[in-house]
Amino acid sequence: MPISLLNVRQFTPTDRSAWVHVGNIAAVRQEGNNFTLQPAAAALAHCPLHVSFLSPTCLRVRFAPPAATGRTPPSAAVIAASLAPVQLRLVEDSELALVIDTGVLRIIIDRQPYRLSIFRDGQRIHADEEGFNVVYSPGSRRVANLKQAPTNARYCGFGEAAGATLLKNFCSMTQFNFDNFACQRAPLPADNEAGPLNPSGALYASIPLLIEVNPRPVGEYAGPSYAYGVFLDNPSQSFFNIFANDYSDMSGRYYFGAVAGALDYYIFVGDGTDQVLAQYTALTGRGAMPPRYVFGLHQGCYGYYDWGRLEAAAAGYRQAHIPCDGLHIDVDFQDNYRTFTHSERKFPHAREMLDALRADGFKCATNVSPLLSDNPLDETGHFAPYPQRAALLAIAGLLYDVRAGQQQAGDAASGVRLFTGRLNYGTNNRVNPYHYPPFSAHPPLAPNRNDAAPLGASGNYADLGRTDVRHAWGEQYAHLIDELGMDMIWQDMTCPAQDATVAGPILTLPLDLMLHDGEGYLPHGLMHNAYAQWLLRATWEGLTRLRPDQRPFILARGGYAGMQRYAALWTGDNASSWDFLRINIPQVLNIGLSGVPISGADIGGFARGSGSSSEPIYPGEPGGRIDGGVTEPELFVRWMQLGAFLPWFRNHYNGYDKAFQEPWAYDATIADHCRRIVHLRYRLLQVIYDAMYHWTQTGMPIARALFLNDADDREVYDHLDDQFFLGRDLMIAPIVHPAAVGEPARRQVYLPAGVDWYPFSIEDAALPPPLAGGRLIDVHADLGMLPLYVRAGAILPLRTLAEDWVGQRPENPLCITCYPGADRDYLLYQDDGITTAATTTAAYRTTRISQATLGTTRSVRLERLHDGYTPPETCCFVAFRGCPLPVMVSIDGETLPKETLPEEKLPEEMRPEDTLPGANERAALGRSAGEAYVWNAATASIVVRIAACRARADIRVSAA
Repeated sequence: MPISLLNVRQFTPTDRSAWVHVGNIAAVRQEGNNFTLQPAAAALAHCPLHVSFLSPTCLRVRFAPPAATGRTPPSAAVIAASLAPVQLRLVEDSELALVIDTGVLRIIIDRQPYRLSIFRDGQRIHADEEGFNVVYSPGSRRVANLKQAPTNARYCGFGEAAGATLLKNFCSMTQFNFDNFACQRAPLPADNEAGPLNPSGALYASIPLLIEVNPRPVGEYAGPSYAYGVFLDNPSQSFFNIFANDYSDMSGRYYFGAVAGALDYYIFVGDGTDQVLAQYTALTGRGAMPPRYVFGLHQGCYGYYDWGRLEAAAAGYRQAHIPCDGLHIDVDFQDNYRTFTHSERKFPHAREMLDALRADGFKCATNVSPLLSDNPLDETGHFAPYPQRAALLAIAGLLYDVRAGQQQAGDAASGVRLFTGRLNYGTNNRVNPYHYPPFSAHPPLAPNRNDAAPLGASGNYADLGRTDVRHAWGEQYAHLIDELGMDMIWQDMTCPAQDATVAGPILTLPLDLMLHDGEGYLPHGLMHNAYAQWLLRATWEGLTRLRPDQRPFILARGGYAGMQRYAALWTGDNASSWDFLRINIPQVLNIGLSGVPISGADIGGFARGSGSSSEPIYPGEPGGRIDGGVTEPELFVRWMQLGAFLPWFRNHYNGYDKAFQEPWAYDATIADHCRRIVHLRYRLLQVIYDAMYHWTQTGMPIARALFLNDADDREVYDHLDDQFFLGRDLMIAPIVHPAAVGEPARRQVYLPAGVDWYPFSIEDAALPPPLAGGRLIDVHADLGMLPLYVRAGAILPLRTLAEDWVGQRPENPLCITCYPGADRDYLLYQDDGITTAATTTAAYRTTRISQATLGTTRSVRLERLHDGYTPPETCCFVAFRGCPLPVMVSIDGETLPKETLPEEKLPEEMRPEDTLPGANERAALGRSAGEAYVWNAATASIVVRIAACRARADIRVSAA
């Protein structure tokens, strides 16, 4: 049966008339930690179930139905065969049941008929549906598993699934890498409305990971809270239905499954979600630290079509003193849409151009798609060599147009043609004056009725499942990386995408096209989601070979489970609307809950939408300027405020359809709001960097759902959609709805229970009285205000000097800011931020910072745990917020001298951006030759200056 792209109601494993249960288990065989279960049904004589144990808390279940008993693709996601030693004890092996004890879990496998259940300390925490669980559809390749969904269970993960809620209870979803522009293209049931609020449409990345969290188990599941994850390792189109009654009664149950291939899934059990994520990311891998500049602001535009427009964007940021680290140049950079090339006509002397931008702090990326143009003409209209495509042709590394059931061609001499596809890059409404010569052998792209020229290219795709092709692909970055000095790669069209005029509604390669998976050829539909993974791997390995001493960075539009080893993810082509702003939070949080630490959306919206200020007015002559089409100022500011606290922070828009979207191009008030929030982002970069390091060790996300940090507070589950944490202790409550005309925005904020909270102020201000947790508060927020809250006892390392880009200043000391509250600690991570030395030679420093309070004495200890790197700063600061007048401040028992705050104003030559909070205190301490402290009565803060040479320091502040 051919593989087809389905909507969520066309995958129907609850239909007992069309699906069959595996039935009774006739025999069981054990080999070490692996059990083979043979069904009794004759139709399944060659279709055993396999249950394997990777650790005391992780097991794997595999079943290939009759139509899938041939070879299935090797995993593109899993890198670990074992997670921890496990000693199994066989408690029962009878005709009725197989009972296995791992030392932590008890697994009961009923045999009459098959059913899997998991218990921990006698508490049921996971179970198949009774009598109808592992099922398949005879005559097709479809397979699924139905599970019980207990009362009070919550479900999250699922990669970048759309929708304004983090929890996906009552949702049906599909995982199929799909070019779903503005959430308008994916197949949906007839009565569904397309758009960002609908989670049922396929999107660009597929991570089939489900996490169940149950904070209050009752009934058969009664007992302590628990969490588990289910990872379905199947790269064909997969489905999840979380008790959504869209075509059948799904009350109290959920299912997952796939249109083809094997049912191959892993279960990870833990006390909390953190333990689930640790196991999942150990199974699928964790990447190394990225370059530090990745966490600055980035600016992209489809429409920086020549050096003049790119230079103007860069100059605008520097003149406005809005920090920015990255510039992203779309396919406009290429020579007539030839991937891996650059246009010398539009970007002359490209190496010198990129060097000049880098000298001004900008790191550049360009767009690389998986299509290699077959147009033999260069941008001048002349026949010209295309060596990058020739290199792939030389090893027969492009896909041939061979379909399932046909003999695979190995080279052009076979007479089988290459598969030819086409990418659609939108429309040029007389904005770009440069001509893109079409090739006469292909149907030219005809202008539309408004005389607007369509943009795009036809070409071929690499057979990236082959190791030699991935190696060759990686080598083709030499021009961009070595010759031009490009800093990052922007991996686009990863699905792989195709124009609808060629692909039809699936917008990708034909599902019966034969692709290599590393072992042989199989239909594309069996491994569709893995193609993006192969592409990212090929790019990552190529960049690593070309620059072995520098950290690569890839920003990808799509991927599969395990993509975090190679790339960050942005959530594709969104649009300017409040709905897209709203889904930004749950999308990024769920991507983090699916193992990918760095993700974000296009700030302000890529395409025009309901939040655009007006329809655009296009120029009358080629090369003119657009008027209008821009994102409304309120929406834009609120999106910038949100994005400043998400891992990936990039403003990106379609410059062929919008006049501008750079923050400095708005009026002075809007630009100032944006400047202030971006400066705060840069002050907090160490917090983000530390959270990234924590992910490399544990799998905990940078941006965290409330329950990850406050799992014991059951109320947080009602406030997950519009609040989140950056790291452990900074809570963000963005404004995600427009304010009433003439009024400040209003919202409610939930403060998690069991601790007090302090409003976080961007300005120098006294710490207000703490707010008790466990309640809702009403907040009014003018356009320049973003509700932020810090946990009592928090430790936040903040940069003290403003920078226009990461590393602009030779030294930028940290101020370790400590809030009053319960004893708490913090792990600070430092390295050079760009080379691989931290990985290859352990050239990094970790410092444990802990604070404690005893009576009227507050103390902070700094203790280096690993000291393989020396930062350039000669000192750091420790700030005690909320302190009364001290009677003594000491380091390691030695009393420190006190400096006095200057009464005079700050130097006139100091830029306004340098007057960050604490500037007066640091200026006073700067007069001291050594270690000292200053007390600011107005802000009730003590700031201590400490020499950087100290490997350990105990700072004590005693009050009267």
